[in-house]
Amino acid sequence: MRITVARSVIIVLSEALLLGFGVAFGWAQSPDPGYLAGTVFDAASGRPIPGAKVEVVGGTGASATTDAEGQYVLELPAGTYSLRVTAPGYLPGDLTELTVSSGEVTDGSTLLTFAEASTRVEVVERLDTITTTARLVEQRQFAAAVTDGISGEEMSRLNASDVADALRRLTGIQVNQQGHVFVRGLGERYSLTRVDGASTPSPEPERRVVPLSLFGTELIDQVQVIKAYTPDLPGEFSGGSVEVHTRNFPTQPFLRAGFKQAFNTRTTFRPFWTYPGGAWDAFGFDDGTRRIPSLVPSDRRLFRNLFTPEQLQEFGRAFSVNWQPTLLKRARPGQDYSLVGGGTFGALGLSGALAFGNDLQSRQQVFRLYTNQGDGRGTPWTQYDDFEVGREHAQLGAALHASYRISAAQRVSVRNLLVHDADKEARIFTGYNGGTDALMRSERLDWVERQIRSTTFTGEHSTRVWNSLLRWRFQWATSHRDQPDLREVLWIQRGQRFQLFNSPDSAVRFFGYLSEDLHEPALDWSVPFYRSSLAGQLRLGGQLTLRKRDFWSRRFRFVPITARNLDLTLPANKLLAPANIHPTGFELREITRATDAYGAELHMASAYAMADVNLGGRWRLVAGVRVEDADQKVITEDPYNPLAVPVVARLRNRDALPAISLVWNLTKKQNFRLAYSRTVSRPDFRELSPFDFTDVVGGWATVGNPKLKRAAIRNVDASWEWFPGGDQVVAVSGFWKEFVDPIELMFEPGITLRRTYANARWARNRGFEVELRRRFQSLPHYMGQLAVVTNFAVIDSRVRVPDEQRYTVTNLVRPLMGQSRYVFNSVVDWSRPDWRSSCRVLLNAVSRRLAAIGTFGLEDIYQEPDVFLDLVYDLTLSETGSWTLRFVGENLTDHQFRWTQGGLLHQQFRLGRTFKLGFSFSVF
Repeated sequence: MRITVARSVIIVLSEALLLGFGVAFGWAQSPDPGYLAGTVFDAASGRPIPGAKVEVVGGTGASATTDAEGQYVLELPAGTYSLRVTAPGYLPGDLTELTVSSGEVTDGSTLLTFAEASTRVEVVERLDTITTTARLVEQRQFAAAVTDGISGEEMSRLNASDVADALRRLTGIQVNQQGHVFVRGLGERYSLTRVDGASTPSPEPERRVVPLSLFGTELIDQVQVIKAYTPDLPGEFSGGSVEVHTRNFPTQPFLRAGFKQAFNTRTTFRPFWTYPGGAWDAFGFDDGTRRIPSLVPSDRRLFRNLFTPEQLQEFGRAFSVNWQPTLLKRARPGQDYSLVGGGTFGALGLSGALAFGNDLQSRQQVFRLYTNQGDGRGTPWTQYDDFEVGREHAQLGAALHASYRISAAQRVSVRNLLVHDADKEARIFTGYNGGTDALMRSERLDWVERQIRSTTFTGEHSTRVWNSLLRWRFQWATSHRDQPDLREVLWIQRGQRFQLFNSPDSAVRFFGYLSEDLHEPALDWSVPFYRSSLAGQLRLGGQLTLRKRDFWSRRFRFVPITARNLDLTLPANKLLAPANIHPTGFELREITRATDAYGAELHMASAYAMADVNLGGRWRLVAGVRVEDADQKVITEDPYNPLAVPVVARLRNRDALPAISLVWNLTKKQNFRLAYSRTVSRPDFRELSPFDFTDVVGGWATVGNPKLKRAAIRNVDASWEWFPGGDQVVAVSGFWKEFVDPIELMFEPGITLRRTYANARWARNRGFEVELRRRFQSLPHYMGQLAVVTNFAVIDSRVRVPDEQRYTVTNLVRPLMGQSRYVFNSVVDWSRPDWRSSCRVLLNAVSRRLAAIGTFGLEDIYQEPDVFLDLVYDLTLSETGSWTLRFVGENLTDHQFRWTQGGLLHQQFRLGRTFKLGFSFSVF
């Protein structure tokens, strides 16, 4: 059940080999001709038009037919051309003065309108050579719902290291330190993450959504955030749906390689805490060094009544003697490598990406906890001011996309994605602990390895049956999370020396593993219709989601049997050495709980029907309903006790989820949108289990609740959008959301305070957003091309918890967890083509937000505002653009992360400034 090095390496090498074939074919292409390529869109709905004929005017005889996505490619000698575009039921369109250069691609996208429709949209519109960002803006203009997005091109320009880093530049988006995205103040419970239109299993046991920090930008073509619900989306939706699209194949062969080195002012060339591991640690793979020794039985707990003291001695001595963090004199710089390429070869399109990065980060922090002595003011209870962490992060990503055009109107594709990352952490802290009324020291070593594999087969077929479009999809995805051999030793000060602290959390080793499988077939059928002034399309679809998760963990502790035979002040590696593991010294005991293993399943069938109707030339109505039939089941059982009765938690719901949206085309470049929808939020697997789930070492005990109900949500969205042209946007949006029975983390009163999940009474979330993306081409020449991207969001939320919580929590009415009231972004982009240079200054700021709930009179814990300032400078070293140099400065103000509780310091640290120098080279 472990993530093996061999299997993952074989996957990566296979994808790299297939990519290599594409590169080899690409070199065989002649550089002499140029290309005319584009997409033919429906002017009213923005839907691509398959089967449209594109002809070169002027006697060359060259022509092409658009495929299922409305795309075409023409290979032509260098020169200037005019095109004639025709499609059944549409007025013809003409494009003139399209210049084709040798070895380059000229965009020939256009808009067509229905012949029967009366419209004010100019149906013959010349679209100059445009960027992928401009294409994304074009899609946004004609989308059925309020959307936002960022292209792979823009991610590169902003120097985003991963998708989470890129998304925090969008309007109303927050990203926490774990890489989870908050859309309009709503966290992962109320958001979706889909890759290439399909769901993706999460590798985190306590999270339903995939951390977007796992996806490196080299693998991504674009990311869209859909902020208003439509019935063709899954119903667990309120904040938004993050749609990640991996790289598509290009219209001409290309191959690009990149290298980047990073230097951090608080880490690089400074002392760094780590520990000896396996041979593959730097690449993010455990080579088996941390696995449970094969001598230890896998089917029985290590109890004295089952095994003799001598057997327990042998089991204990089989574990490696590796307990202590070690201090390196100098930390190496971070490094990133990438290789991206692909091309179209006749009817076959290939694209692939391979990326690897390794980064080190030191952190010196302060951590404090408080207690209430009755006066309402916090009194220090735990104070760790000497808290140091060394973290090494390795990430490997690979993507391969192959698409085959069966005919002009039929295409099948397969997309493969592999994401693998690992965190190696050494932590050591010393400080006062109120529970023991003494100085304590902790030494902990950890390793967490995650992996997501996804294969998606898709097909698009334009048929002659009512000129309809049939799309199908089948996805198979797996995720794994392996946490082998987390080790922690606690020490307490006695006199002038520290000695081993004999507690259940000391001298422990933890092993945990999670795997999740997802199978998701889906079918979608679109039928266009033309009836006088009414035109549009009807859509029918269905989806089956089969999700299965298995989780298990084991816990071991080395217990001192006779303390007088041991020198408890020795360093951990000497104290817990094999010579001290014997019946009168340390004895290995298993402390695995009956709740440390569970299995879970989700079976959900859904179907939807919706209509997208153009009412004349200025109004558009999108309306429909989705029905979801969901059956969730969680079985918690003791794998080592066959007589134990498993506890089954089950939740069944059938929900009808309507949505209606009205779009008013104020002008050919302005929209006003108004939408209403009803969605749901279901509890996750762990939240339905009636047993305790406690953090690995210490922390709150968390118990699930099998009586949870799914939450119902009403959403209202309104927006005004202006698209001046190209990648420019001006937009103002507002939203209002009401929650019935929202699921919130609360507290259970009792002898031991425990957290639990319960349905709150009500909640609401409201706010507005302003966005400006503008180019200032009228400025003097010496300013080059200046562009500004600015967005601002104001969000207000309230949650009302049940009255019975008044005996434990301090505030019965509070904001949503993790939601900032203000989110601000600004990017100033300056370029000088004659200097082959461009520069960007980036500012990101979010206001304070709730991080933890205060109890027994103590105030809630808030993370204070964050402000980040970055700089990116690009210099093209060659006239052909093959060689590019990039300099990056991140966190230039060395922002201090800070948490407070009623004005008292809870936690703080700095991550330092990071400077990166990178090169990229385009082979062709």
